[in-house]
Amino acid sequence: MNTQQALKSKPADMVPPRLPGRKRRSLPHLILGAVLVVACAAGGVVAAQQLGDRQEVIALARPVDVGHVILQQDLVGVSLAVDGAVKVVPASAASSVVGRPVAYSLPVGVLLTDDVLGPPRLPGDGRAIAALGLKPGQFPPELSAGSNVLVLASSTNEGNSASSWRAVVVAVDRTDQAPVVSMELPELDARALSSTPADKIAVLMVGGR
Repeated sequence: MNTQQALKSKPADMVPPRLPGRKRRSLPHLILGAVLVVACAAGGVVAAQQLGDRQEVIALARPVDVGHVILQQDLVGVSLAVDGAVKVVPASAASSVVGRPVAYSLPVGVLLTDDVLGPPRLPGDGRAIAALGLKPGQFPPELSAGSNVLVLASSTNEGNSASSWRAVVVAVDRTDQAPVVSMELPELDARALSSTPADKIAVLMVGGR
């Protein structure tokens, strides 16, 4: 059989073998890949916009006591990205808060909002203010409004354990020989503390609340 006859005898439906290393690409997979690329690009644009959407707002440059009237030197401008739900005071409106009192004792760095400005709002719900007449040595000399404290009371009866309460100092009056420390704490704790003899009390400054 010659070559021409061999070619004629080849079946008509025979398909040439597929070359190795070449794969048929599925159209749905290509479309999905394109969609993912577009989605990632869009997400990057949104993230960049959010990170870049910063504004100059007002914060406290130093701690202030409850009732303190805001002065210009109490304020500092900070640039940060702010959630729209937080009603902060923009730097351009700093003059609008000067002369207004603060409703709470606030630490340095707090962003000013309408919620922290206004007449004193102490004590809070379920809390009370207890006033203690203490002697020097019963509390640290650095104690001031806004300090977080642990009040310790030694037992008056043998066999009873000592009591302790966490509180926030509202004011310290040192005008008299016996300084008076006013502190806010839960109402039930305030009642127990007020019934404790002052000479059995020691006040420690602690971190946190």
